[in-house]
Amino acid sequence: MKTIKVFILTFAVIIVALGVGYADQTPEPGSQQDPIVSKSYVDSKYDNIKIYVDNKLSEESNSDNSYKVVELDAGQIITMEGGSQAIVRIADSAVIVTKTDGVADLTAGIDLKNNSMISANHLLLFPRSDGRGIKAIKHTYIGVIGKYTKN
Repeated sequence: MKTIKVFILTFAVIIVALGVGYADQTPEPGSQQDPIVSKSYVDSKYDNIKIYVDNKLSEESNSDNSYKVVELDAGQIITMEGGSQAIVRIADSAVIVTKTDGVADLTAGIDLKNNSMISANHLLLFPRSDGRGIKAIKHTYIGVIGKYTKN
């Protein structure tokens, strides 16, 4: 019976020692290891992040990543900036205007040279800002992604 009491007492002492050791290792609330943050601090950080995300979204919506429909009358020219894309919506209504290599017709997989007729609904890529563009032969509509100038 005496050995059981000694065993229970030893077990209790070990449990108390482990508890004291664990309590000593837990950081004090508010210390560098366990910082306390207030609701106002979290709210201010949330507001900062919200403003940052809203600004990034507005920049994205103001970029030239969506199609704009450009209407050209006969004889008008649209000059495209580098990286811009265009889709002529009306067949045999426009030609390529360029003094250099040409314009990539991504739909047909060909390079259109100066005065080449543009097929309807073909995606064109203008690789550089060197005066390449589209000239309307008759009234036409062009879907444009990117920067351009209408002459």
